[in-house]
Amino acid sequence: MRRFLLLTVTAGLLLLALTIGLASCDKTPDPTPDTPDTPAVTNQPTEEDTQVTDTDTTEEETAPTEVFKPDPQRAVPKYDALMSDLDTFPLTFTYGETEYKGFAGFALESETYEDLDRGVKSTLILRHPEIPAAFRLEATVYPQESAYEYVVYITNDGQENTAIFSDLAFEIEFVGDKPLISGIKGDAGGVNYTPYEHDLEKRARYSDRSTSGRPSHGTFPYYNLSYGNGGTFIAIGWPGTWYATYTYKKSAQTTTLSAGQEKVATYIAPGETLRTPLMGFVEYENLTPDEQTNAWRHYYIHDVMRKIDGELTPTYRGIGNMSAGMTTKKELLMLKAYRANGVTPDVIWMDAGWYTGANGESVPWTSTGSLEIDYNRFPDGLSDIGSYAKNTDAMYLLWFEPENMRLDKNAFLAGQPDFKEEWLLGKPGGFLDGLLMDLGNPECREWIFNRICKVIDQSGATGYRQDFNNDPAPAWAENDAKTEGRTGMTENQYVQGYLALWDALIDKYGLFIDSCASGGGRNDLESMKRGVPLHYTDWFDGNNEDYDMKGKMTQALFAWFPYFKNESYQISLYKLRMNYAPFCLLKLPSALNKDNDWALMRQAYAEYDTIRDYFYGDFYALTEWTSNSNRWDARMFFVPEEGEGYAFIACQQNASSKTNTVKLKGLDPDKQYTLKDFDGLVDLTADGKTLMEQGITVTVPEQPYAVIVLIQEVK
Repeated sequence: MRRFLLLTVTAGLLLLALTIGLASCDKTPDPTPDTPDTPAVTNQPTEEDTQVTDTDTTEEETAPTEVFKPDPQRAVPKYDALMSDLDTFPLTFTYGETEYKGFAGFALESETYEDLDRGVKSTLILRHPEIPAAFRLEATVYPQESAYEYVVYITNDGQENTAIFSDLAFEIEFVGDKPLISGIKGDAGGVNYTPYEHDLEKRARYSDRSTSGRPSHGTFPYYNLSYGNGGTFIAIGWPGTWYATYTYKKSAQTTTLSAGQEKVATYIAPGETLRTPLMGFVEYENLTPDEQTNAWRHYYIHDVMRKIDGELTPTYRGIGNMSAGMTTKKELLMLKAYRANGVTPDVIWMDAGWYTGANGESVPWTSTGSLEIDYNRFPDGLSDIGSYAKNTDAMYLLWFEPENMRLDKNAFLAGQPDFKEEWLLGKPGGFLDGLLMDLGNPECREWIFNRICKVIDQSGATGYRQDFNNDPAPAWAENDAKTEGRTGMTENQYVQGYLALWDALIDKYGLFIDSCASGGGRNDLESMKRGVPLHYTDWFDGNNEDYDMKGKMTQALFAWFPYFKNESYQISLYKLRMNYAPFCLLKLPSALNKDNDWALMRQAYAEYDTIRDYFYGDFYALTEWTSNSNRWDARMFFVPEEGEGYAFIACQQNASSKTNTVKLKGLDPDKQYTLKDFDGLVDLTADGKTLMEQGITVTVPEQPYAVIVLIQEVK
């Protein structure tokens, strides 16, 4: 593992460092001999810190006693350059009337390091004599993936308001010719994860903006910027409004990215913290497009996705339904029907509608706010369902929408005497009316947290699904306008509170978390550090048999999000196979129908069990993405260490032929592989070179049809 050396500074060097500031700290990348591991420094500031307090500490505790020394054997060049010269760090902002670029003129107050599973996190506290605030830089490097991240927190630890901070952003330069931006669009807005490319040599500027407050609706804050003989994947972690502008200067062969929260012009009150988005980067050189995709996926799988009990998030196949219109008795009847017919779900998903209105009455699923279980329909407080899940080793995933109150305001306040009216920010945008609860207010957040905990404790839920069916930006702006000099601060505090809420739930329960916002609206990097994007679109809620669109979305998403959910509504062998994903709901329209095809469901569950371990393998698109419905879709997952995987090959409804030849990828050209599908359509043994150059020919019996081909190295 890449190491950072913790070196003790002599008293003379310490005095010099404190006298002349940051420039005196030895940040030179210098090869060093191997040294024993040094324990990480404790009492490191965390994301939940909102104030840096003046306390009685020893000189040893507050002095910069550690020096950055990159390991030449595990170099991540751009990260090493950043941390070796903080004067040129890409942070930019205006304080009062003065513009600042980097940390030139700042003094280093403390510097600590923490070993992570696959990397090292650095936390630096810096101060500038003209700015009454502490700047906390958190930077993390993941050498195995050639990846790194950073974020900056600015805390007013004084007694008076600061001057105005504005234009807070990162300006990052990438040097190389022929810059090309590629990615996919976000959910909703008719863009539906459509891939795109933008050639910066032809048009020297590319800009994205998310102004709704839901960061991945219409836009997608993930980019592949290729240039020269390499490139960088870039991710923006900001569950609010954001912008990203790429500008290419051909004479210097330099692409500059400017990125940050959309609008910031605010003072920081005593005790408050203003923060930047989290920025994530993956460097690569001399990689093919498929290798680039897998470089990104390796980072996402190992360094973005939260480990649960120290392991990668499990793959799941299970069942789910709305809680609206459901009762404990009916839910248990359905669950027992699956089990009686030999179908054993890994997950039981209860979606919206288990709660009451302002006065304890049953309400439609849209009427959120009380966070109280409807005991008229669930007299057990959902606990019998939780017990059933526990006894059958299933994860119990329960839906919440804790940020929006869509009840009569006066009735809600009368029925919730411990809730303060000032915690309601105002009306958000979007198709559902209501009032936004202020997650940026610690008291309000505590009220919400306690209500959620009560439901989790009663129900026994082991999975937490948070939905968000409004655009919060209008309510944020409305609240900012109440106080001069606060543009962007309501949003900034809200974002920090939202992340703190999830962190608190994870700390208390270790929950599996699903991020939802009318589909895929809030799937930025910060959210994905805590949750997974199961319900990546609401499109199929109203168009659940649109398998042409499902094929297009799924093909595009696997390159960017290794983990998401697909769901069957009506069943056939084709439809079930089209829904195989790391998390899939393979369910019947109604488990209580007498004529259900249970044999088909058992077959689908067995097939899924055969392939489920391959989803974390390398991914290859075997057909080019196209919007045309006259197509085949083909992709492949392969685990090179095991020499096995599978290919998914689908002839869609409007394909012009039932026969197609597909070339495989990622195999060893000199090794032999056996290929067999579940239906007897493919059964052959060939070397990797032949399979990749000549491919396999598949003829399906009907349209549409999906084929699952297992790939096994001959050993």
